[in-house]
Amino acid sequence: MNWYLAKLIFDIDTGASASKAQFDEQLRLVNAVSETDAYFKAKELGRKNQSEFLNEKTETVAWRFVGVSEVVQLNEIKDGVELYSTTLETNEKENFINSVLQKGIAIQSKNLLFC
Repeated sequence: MNWYLAKLIFDIDTGASASKAQFDEQLRLVNAVSETDAYFKAKELGRKNQSEFLNEKTETVAWRFVGVSEVVQLNEIKDGVELYSTTLETNEKENFINSVLQKGIAIQSKNLLFC
């Protein structure tokens, strides 16, 4: 058996109140004998994790599984191993860097509150 990292995509349907389409990308670990087996196991995970609920405005919110967009075999699992990598392109370099730094500050602040 091998470990695979699978990216599952969900469509978040918030009904008429949504101004933009929303999608959730989830990275899941899958233990399988082959990449094909990992794909089908990830697809089943996606189907099982679809859901509907009411938001605070009593509108139905649906998480609909779209599909598995990537499956990558992991050669080893240990501290510091790279699990996933992607390259982003933007015309807003400074805004992107500032966004990353702000997220880091938020993580640090949250952890300091609980120490």
